[in-house]
Amino acid sequence: MTADPAPSRPLHLALVTANPLRIGGMQTFARFLVETACTAGWRVTVALSGENIFDGIGGSLDVQQVDWVDADLAGDRRYRLPTIIARRRWFREHRPDVALFVQSSNTPFRASVVGAVVAGTPVAMTHRTMPWIRDFVPTGRHLFGLLPGLGLHNRRQILKTRIAAAFATRIIYNSEFVRQEYERIYGYPRSKGCVIVNAAPPVSRVIVRQPSQDCVVIGYLGRLADEKRIDVLIRALAAMRHRRMARLLIYGEGPLRDSLATLADELSIADRVDFRPSTSDTAAAYAEMDVVAVCSRRESSSNTVLEAMTAGKAVVVSDAGGLPELIDHGEAGVCVPVGDATALAEALDHLTAKREERVRLGQKAEALASQRHDADRVGSQWLSLLSEVAAKRCCSRAALVDRSKAEPVAIPG
Repeated sequence: MTADPAPSRPLHLALVTANPLRIGGMQTFARFLVETACTAGWRVTVALSGENIFDGIGGSLDVQQVDWVDADLAGDRRYRLPTIIARRRWFREHRPDVALFVQSSNTPFRASVVGAVVAGTPVAMTHRTMPWIRDFVPTGRHLFGLLPGLGLHNRRQILKTRIAAAFATRIIYNSEFVRQEYERIYGYPRSKGCVIVNAAPPVSRVIVRQPSQDCVVIGYLGRLADEKRIDVLIRALAAMRHRRMARLLIYGEGPLRDSLATLADELSIADRVDFRPSTSDTAAAYAEMDVVAVCSRRESSSNTVLEAMTAGKAVVVSDAGGLPELIDHGEAGVCVPVGDATALAEALDHLTAKREERVRLGQKAEALASQRHDADRVGSQWLSLLSEVAAKRCCSRAALVDRSKAEPVAIPG
């Protein structure tokens, strides 16, 4: 009887990521993927820039504090030969089967992508944020103001980013909208791209508030930053017809905390707005809410929305970026135009007056999150894709071995 072949060794993943404090979604994704790979028995080496967020994860995990980019995600964007050689040395030393680069907007990891490929490591890139290049293009004039701007800065950035994409075997996005934007702005090849949605964060099932409550609680949990447009949410509360039946509960911290409190006071609704610090007990926070509103002006996806959906809450989102995709374009929530406080007020008024509609949307949202964003399902998709990319290295090695063993070919004289 022929013995079964010995099982192949576990795959070795090199995860190249940064930990900028202002991009929480990147941190959540990186930790999720490392936990998933380690649980599956993979060996994981993290090339980390920033603070370590991987404490407490078991398995074969090695976190290398490389600091290839700084807090502003600069340091690896230029294709400098010494940098590429140093990155090549790192990848040749650790010899991963596949490298995944967690990129933010404008692709901060560039030289390291080239270094990995030169070292013979298959590369995948994932974009977790919207491209922001259009916001930062200088609008000045060239030749001492004699000629209008020719968009040279824009073109250089697009070219540099496109080079990194050319070296990647696969490019993974967290929403279809993000994919379309990178392909439109940077010219990323569609043949390399695919979408793997964010996994729903673990949130305990919370109790639906009873109709005996004296008011409907509209909630938000997240950073208080300009792009989140919490000011629109506060203005919408002030514009609601049923605002005396509603209260706004905001969990979070950020640079706009004081100005948002001032705005609520100016609109004479300070007594209806409750600011609380950030909390790690999301289940308890969502248990206090009837509706969750996220009205960001740009968003690739949103863990806040996924948490609320998992908790069975009705959600209202702006039509920014990948937010409409999370609620199946209005099937499992309400979608309103970005920055439109009047439309948001109308949506909140409707949900405030209709408890049955809140419950119905919450149930649909929970079902959608548990199906499409199930952590095991999303994790399997990632491991399958990374295994596919790693197989290209195995195929290349096998081809080299076959060529070395090939019989010499006689050339007729």
